Amino acid sequence: MLVLIGCAVAVYVFAFSDEEKMAAPVQAEGNVAAPPETKAKPKPTTTTTLAPTTTTTTVPPVKQPKNADMPDVGGGLGQGSSGPLVQLYEMRMKALKFDPGPVDGVYDDKTYHAVVAVQKYFGKERSGRINADVQAALSKFYYVAAEPKSEANRVEIDLDRQIIQLFKNGQVELIVDTSTGNGEHFCGGVDGCQYAITPTGHFKFYSLYRGWQKGKLGTMYNPYYFNGSIAIHGLDSVPTYPASHGCARIPNWVAEYFPTLVHDGMSVFVVGTPKQAGSGYVGPARNSPAPQATTPPPTTAAPVNPVAVPTTAKPTPTTAKPTPTTKPAPPTTKKPTPTTIQLG
Repeated sequence: MLVLIGCAVAVYVFAFSDEEKMAAPVQAEGNVAAPPETKAKPKPTTTTTLAPTTTTTTVPPVKQPKNADMPDVGGGLGQGSSGPLVQLYEMRMKALKFDPGPVDGVYDDKTYHAVVAVQKYFGKERSGRINADVQAALSKFYYVAAEPKSEANRVEIDLDRQIIQLFKNGQVELIVDTSTGNGEHFCGGVDGCQYAITPTGHFKFYSLYRGWQKGKLGTMYNPYYFNGSIAIHGLDSVPTYPASHGCARIPNWVAEYFPTLVHDGMSVFVVGTPKQAGSGYVGPARNSPAPQATTPPPTTAAPVNPVAVPTTAKPTPTTAKPTPTTKPAPPTTKKPTPTTIQLG
């Protein structure tokens, strides 16, 4: 049996129950026992007309939260800040289904990730600080679903916004920031060199590994697989931009309880801008939306007159012999060294 070893490599995966904790594999699809046969009952001599049965599959609309006048934060709040103002913002984010950790008024790493998720949600600068943009977003917050009519219970991974939304009975249960495949070339998995891509589409959870799972591409905490070897998992590093080998990273403290909110067979919708092999990173700005520096056009040399202009002065003869040219070096066959990227 091969063990799952990364986010963007093809491996054989065996699913196990939570109680057995990877003790025994489940049966593969199509390899289940047929239901026992039952004898046909005799048809009744009288017929009864029944009303047609109707099945309701309508997903209830998302209930939008009420507005809240959030206080002004002046120059902003960030990691290291503390006090009632921080606690008030933590309370508001908690009510909106973000996870700032304990509502204790301490601006720690958990509060930071919750603020980043708010900024990602509305396409704001991903500074991780509570500023005027965050104040406005939390004052008049509204949910935006990518698949509002698909299924009442589902997970949405948004590649453009770099967030994950979990829905239960059509309502938002959790919003967390994520970091997905960066689209860059990498090597080191069992399948050799490839591209770090998180494909878009409709998938389903099928296998959970509890605890830290170690492989050639690093370690993952509580990975829950939904597309081959691609999983939602915890990791110490969850930057504000796509940085993984293809998985969807989430903060470790969220990964601790995330598996209790989902289950095998639950739908996962990956939406947004798909990566294209070989094109590198595409999508929103990695950090702030500051414009990239542009390279000035190369200086164009003055055109040379192709027609020789006669001159009265004779050309001065040169005595130096022309410098012999060296033969060009043979082309190298060495492949470029792949860029080192973060694990997960």
